Amino acid sequence: MDISFGTGALKITPAHDPTDFEIGQAHKLPLISVIDEKGRMTGTPGKYIGMKAEEARAEIVKDLQAAGKIKKIELIHHTVGTCYKDHGLIEPMVSKQWFIKVEPLTKTALTAIKNKEVRFAVKRYEKIAVNWLKNLRDWNISRQIVWGMRIPAWRCQKCLEWTITDGTTPDKCSRCGNGELVQDTDTFDTWFSSGQWPFATLQTTQKGDFDKFYPTSVMETAYDIIPFWVIRMIMLGLYATGEVPFKEVVIHGLVRDREGQKISKSKGNVINPIEMAEKYGADSLRMGLIWEDLLKMI
Repeated sequence: MDISFGTGALKITPAHDPTDFEIGQAHKLPLISVIDEKGRMTGTPGKYIGMKAEEARAEIVKDLQAAGKIKKIELIHHTVGTCYKDHGLIEPMVSKQWFIKVEPLTKTALTAIKNKEVRFAVKRYEKIAVNWLKNLRDWNISRQIVWGMRIPAWRCQKCLEWTITDGTTPDKCSRCGNGELVQDTDTFDTWFSSGQWPFATLQTTQKGDFDKFYPTSVMETAYDIIPFWVIRMIMLGLYATGEVPFKEVVIHGLVRDREGQKISKSKGNVINPIEMAEKYGADSLRMGLIWEDLLKMI
């Protein structure tokens, strides 16, 4: 941060920035949205309504210049959110979402860790898990994407109330009895779905598998998803079954590329380990993967 940069004035757009939203909530500021779900302007002077946000920005600058209201224009380095797929600008907006109250879940998970029902092979990773559990906010579990598990919530077209089920399709509204219901198009958050993996997979396979294999002995995964997956599995496992999903947590490092970035299908920086093993040998490949993380730990 450069203290000499800018005017000292702070803009607050509670409906268009996560930090500003928090400030707005604290000071009871109104939520004024000017960009709709399709990325077009709304609630603005008539000239700009319907324009794409990027087009509107350029047009507003032209109008301000024509009116003599712009002193100067200069290029600056600025941090903005972009989509990891097409690198387009992310335009935050306020919308209604489904949330889970996490406090009852985190309490049972913290107790299980404290009582060593779940043990972390490395103490510092336990500290990370506990810190997340103590500071976890209520969990937004809905996503507006076209794939995934649909949320089992149906909205009544008469009273507009929601009927939530265990996955079965209701034949009438639980509030007014009306039979015209429409299921929410939202899907579950990936981590909410995968957080149920330890018990859900065993309950949908052969009879007796759950009793025999749950809880499992060891959960082994990378350190970067301790808050997103490990603690979610503990919370949901305890809630759904009354038992922890696993007894021991073993954390390993990450496979990274030459720039130090995590290997990812989305980034396209993947390699074929079979080809590497055939070229350099399996032991060399294993040592290379381990060495990257050892260097970062030293």
